[in-house]
Amino acid sequence: MDIQNRNKLLLDLQNSLFLPPFNEEEYSTCTTDHQKSIKEIQEIYKLRNDPELADKIKPIISLKIKDVERTKRVQLAYLMHRINKIQSQYFMDSGQLSSDHLDQLSKNEKDYYKFFDQLVKKYENDIETKVSQNIIPPSEVFIEVRVIKQIGNIITQDGDELDLEEGTQQLVKKSDVIKFLQEGSLVQI
Repeated sequence: MDIQNRNKLLLDLQNSLFLPPFNEEEYSTCTTDHQKSIKEIQEIYKLRNDPELADKIKPIISLKIKDVERTKRVQLAYLMHRINKIQSQYFMDSGQLSSDHLDQLSKNEKDYYKFFDQLVKKYENDIETKVSQNIIPPSEVFIEVRVIKQIGNIITQDGDELDLEEGTQQLVKKSDVIKFLQEGSLVQI
């Protein structure tokens, strides 16, 4: 089984801020390798009654089984990391993933996101409390931000006008720009 395929799945996750697009090719390759290894184990196992090969096939089968188990663990870790990231980002974005984040999800992950969203909304209705809001108190009132994408003029909560030109760096109230931070137009410095 190709260790490179397994490692690539995990490295993709490690090197991204949210999630990289679902790596269908590498994931499918791992699944195909996994199935091939199981068939190889079955073929080798058929040789167990040959007295000359009986002692030699035990370590081979053991190694193959370990390899299959490792591949399963990597695939499960890949999927669980993605699910956990979707859930945590859901709550950080106050119950609404940005379109950039949604574009990174596979069809099955989008279906999961919709199901999770419906489940949370049903729960909120049942307990009559909004749990999907980001209710973590801010650690700082004012933050320094750099404008990554052109936003233009906005009106702050105090009624002041704030000009967010691309490439500028400004000290602003976090509550005035939280939406732009979440969508990636601004970066906190």
